[in-house]
Amino acid sequence: MTTTTLSPAAAPSTRTLTLLRDALLPILLVAEVIFFGVAAPDFLSGANLANVVINSADLALLAAGMTLVVLLAGIDVSVGPMLGVVAWVGASLFVSGLPPLLVALVSVLLGGALGAVNAGLIVGGRISPIIATLGTAAVFKTVLFLLWDSTDVFAGPVVPLLGPARAGGVPLVGLVVLAVFGIFTYVLRRRVFGRRLFAIGNDAEGARLLGVPVARTSFAAYVLVGALVGVAALIYVGRVGVVQATAGQELTLSAIAAVVVGGTSILGGEGGVLRTLGGLVFIALLQNGVVLMGVPPLWNGVLVGVAVALAVAFDVLTRRTLDKRIGARK
Repeated sequence: MTTTTLSPAAAPSTRTLTLLRDALLPILLVAEVIFFGVAAPDFLSGANLANVVINSADLALLAAGMTLVVLLAGIDVSVGPMLGVVAWVGASLFVSGLPPLLVALVSVLLGGALGAVNAGLIVGGRISPIIATLGTAAVFKTVLFLLWDSTDVFAGPVVPLLGPARAGGVPLVGLVVLAVFGIFTYVLRRRVFGRRLFAIGNDAEGARLLGVPVARTSFAAYVLVGALVGVAALIYVGRVGVVQATAGQELTLSAIAAVVVGGTSILGGEGGVLRTLGGLVFIALLQNGVVLMGVPPLWNGVLVGVAVALAVAFDVLTRRTLDKRIGARK
């Protein structure tokens, strides 16, 4: 039996693979807009696009935080249940009459504390991120169920600015999302903390030998994820208006999907929040377009799952191919 190998000329070049990877999402976004624009006449209306922004703002903040830990070659699958716990506490405080700014502070601090629990298990306990956060996700789900105790918390009328409120037709929560993504883009590109995340994701041991505080940086990243969950929980309460035992659980997969579809490598060390923003737009428009076409919402989860699987497979294949070609040149 004979085997054939591609000559260097026949194999795709490193530049070609990189261009294909970077161009894939824009091409898919254009195709998506054209398809849903034709299939669902209201898809491109201003009112519908504003609703997409409002309905995906909490998801956007979860995805921004998820980007930080994925850059570390980690992950946090507890963000959805964590949001549910913080949302229940925040909604209850709103209803009790506590000043909104104090409620916001409590929510952010609580989210950060829950993120610190994950960080302690992963950094201090040296537990795999997927195992640690699967465990805390189960705990957070149980805590929310115990807090809920068959009683919904209605807080929508108390927090209108965090829900459908608009300024000049622009949803206010959209401005919050843009501010967060702008800050994190600056941090990742210009600050030492951002450079450390990339270094750890590329080679944690090498970064440690170079003097990068791997444990402290990783701990801070998971705490930041929790703090963003705290803000997202307030937006969730303003959007949905009620907190139930299943609050937030559907958001975890979508947050991961936004990150990997956007092009942040699941293997760590490559990507950014602007890529995640592109992935978020793709996921949000996909979910919205499917609903406008009359497809049962149950299929949203299937489509998002397929998108994640394909994005991860493409990322791993491309990354390994690039690594092999770069290694062959040395």
